[in-house]
Parts: sequence; C-alpha cells; structure tokens
Amino acid sequence: MKTRNLILLVVVTFAVAFSASANNSKAMSFRTEVTLNGNKLPTGSYEVNWVSHSPEATVTFVKGGQVVMTAMGKWMDRDVKYNSDAVVYTNNADGTHTLRELRFAGRKQALVFTGVN
Repeated sequence: MKTRNLILLVVVTFAVAFSASANNSKAMSFRTEVTLNGNKLPTGSYEVNWVSHSPEATVTFVKGGQVVMTAMGKWMDRDVKYNSDAVVYTNNADGTHTLRELRFAGRKQALVFTGVN
C-alpha cells in the first residue's frame, strides 16, 4: 500500500511539473518592432518563455532558436479573461513602440513589464 501511494505521488508530481512547464511558454508574433528596456525586438515570431516568481516573472524572448532578450515582468490581475493573445505597446512621439504587456488567451492576468512608464 505504501509503495503504491509513493508511486502515485511521484506520477502526480511529474504530471504537475510537466503541465506547469508547458504553461510557461507561448508562441507570439510581433507585427511591429518594439522596444523593451532600451533593446529592440524586431517584427516576427517569438517563443516567449517565463519563470514566475509570484508575482514577478523572468521573461525570455526566443527567435529562431536564439535568445534575443530577457526582461523582468510582473503578473497583474485583470477583470476579464482574455479571448486571444495580444501584444500591447505604446506609440511614442518619435514613431517607435514600447512594449507594455503581453496578454494570453484564457488568462485573467497580463504580463506587465517593469520599468515601463
């Protein structure tokens, strides 16, 4: 009985770890070049990965298998569950765009980037 419970515990632990890691990555497309912390993220498709430190998160942007940038963000609760993924940025007076947050379908939180005014 104890061995069975131990095996069940191990299986559940691996299942939770696997599902958590699967939920910490999302493919997103940037239709315009954006700036984050003074660094540019060109247009294109990215794999966005994050490690949550509740509520802070370390976010990594990967393009073509290469890490393009790592930045700190923060999970912010919202009143609505998002229907689709979204890249939110500001339009600056000089024509550039500053990345503000990432929204993910099915979540009631947005990943907001620190150091953004």
